[in-house]
Amino acid sequence: MDNCPACNAKYKNKRICHRCKTDLGPLLAMEEEALEQKQSAVSAYRANEFGKMFYHARRSVCLFYTNDGARLLASAAVLEGRFDLALNLWKKIGQPVAGQVSSPGV
Repeated sequence: MDNCPACNAKYKNKRICHRCKTDLGPLLAMEEEALEQKQSAVSAYRANEFGKMFYHARRSVCLFYTNDGARLLASAAVLEGRFDLALNLWKKIGQPVAGQVSSPGV
């Protein structure tokens, strides 16, 4: 988290926002859980358990969206044969799709 979602003040690694006094604890807990889910997805990939990889990657992205999490979910989606989801995620994060031609300056 870079900024407080309530007042947009710069986040200073504290549970309570220094400007608006919003309790950021629940959001920080979700961010931490998302990271744990992402790590579980990577572990599942290393164990060739692609169904579990997909499950954990999807939970990670649902809890706290990051482009890295979306890339992991897109990869898991390909491995699970969910090509529609993978394509939508790659388009969302702005990554080139195989066979896609990009035009500079357009």
